[in-house]
Amino acid sequence: MNQDKVVEMLKNYRSYKFAISNGIAGYDPYDNTGMPRAGGYGSREPRLGGGNTLQSEMDYRHYTQIVRVIDAAVNELLDDNQRTVIQRKYMDRNRQTLEQIAEYVDKDARTIRRWHKSALKELSIAFALIDVPEILNLDDVVLRTA
Repeated sequence: MNQDKVVEMLKNYRSYKFAISNGIAGYDPYDNTGMPRAGGYGSREPRLGGGNTLQSEMDYRHYTQIVRVIDAAVNELLDDNQRTVIQRKYMDRNRQTLEQIAEYVDKDARTIRRWHKSALKELSIAFALIDVPEILNLDDVVLRTA
């Protein structure tokens, strides 16, 4: 996987994690969404976030895999310096530039760039067989239907 894809995955990490815990529901075999009601009523309306579609289950599993792989790779493959740079630049809520990270750890900006580059290289090897999931921007969907 090239470094641009790695950066995209790292930037979207928080979105993937949020989708797992809030936006995408896993499969529930006892959910009766879509089952017919008593005679003459027709099908029930789908509930938002019910998660009983095949696509929803596939998304849930894919996002869960991505989050687990990112967490494992960052925590197991990278040294402490590289991990600090990757987490502060991509994974923290308040992202920082490499210069801000250099100021925080009291190191030269060139050193931080070197750590960043080597971390991305290691992560690109670790993520070689992972597909980057597409995140659908719901703003476009809402604007088209309104």
